[in-house]
Amino acid sequence: MDAINILYRLIKKSKNGRSDLKNTERCGAQSDLAIQTRKRPSAWETELSFWKEYAKIYPNLEKAGPYRNLERAIKKLLNPRDGEIWLDVGCGPLRVSELICEKSGGQVKGIEAVDIVLQPAQEKLASLARLGKSLPVNLKCVSLANPLPYPDDFFDGIGANLILPYVIEFQEKKGEEALKAVLQEMFRILKPGGHLVWSTPKYKVNFIWVFIASLPDMLNVYEYIVHRDFSRVLQGTRILRHALTIQKRGEKGIYTFLPKDKLEKLLLQIGFVNPVWEKTFTRQVWVNRVYKPNVV
Repeated sequence: MDAINILYRLIKKSKNGRSDLKNTERCGAQSDLAIQTRKRPSAWETELSFWKEYAKIYPNLEKAGPYRNLERAIKKLLNPRDGEIWLDVGCGPLRVSELICEKSGGQVKGIEAVDIVLQPAQEKLASLARLGKSLPVNLKCVSLANPLPYPDDFFDGIGANLILPYVIEFQEKKGEEALKAVLQEMFRILKPGGHLVWSTPKYKVNFIWVFIASLPDMLNVYEYIVHRDFSRVLQGTRILRHALTIQKRGEKGIYTFLPKDKLEKLLLQIGFVNPVWEKTFTRQVWVNRVYKPNVV
């Protein structure tokens, strides 16, 4: 049993999705893992804790202008059609699922929404239910560190917003090799003719510009007075701290942020065709659409 599966098993067994680092390390010590492999549960526990904390403040990011511009770029490149089945990778609070439904006029057959932290998605579905609304999603707890539990040529389309470059390891592959392996998984499960829309921080990203561009929303007097929303500045600074951590991990090669020409070359090597790019999020993020050719 590899270390990532150990962590995944502990997450599923722990109360409310919480895992315990001591239990993780104990489980690793009892297995036949190599010494270097035993270190992985700690790294993935750190990742899980980071993204669970980020999930708590993520809704405030969605309120800011730069994020709304990112959503518009993603929606522009999405092309879902009636009766299709889609995958929302790293679904978070299901915003990409909502964009897929909006763009299709609510006519997609279904959306598989996967993440390792499902609470934001569950809260979004509960919130929609209170309004008498719903999304045609099936939630599944899935780690991107391993092959996805879907057959070849299964999905008509895939949406993945700011998630694929953050995979720190895929079956012992790291860095650019891990990103390539994850993109190959997207290619494998796409139907011929299907398309992937995904986003990634640009090479040498600087999220300070996003924070500056978000200040008008954080300092919105109307929200403070009318909606009694006094959390925006505090949450904005917390988002900045997380964003700068992501930026630093990209600089260290823990996450993989590549130049656009290198990304395009990688995508074409895998077999994708017809790449289209949009720069957004105060020009700090690339949104890309690529197709799996009908004949491969």
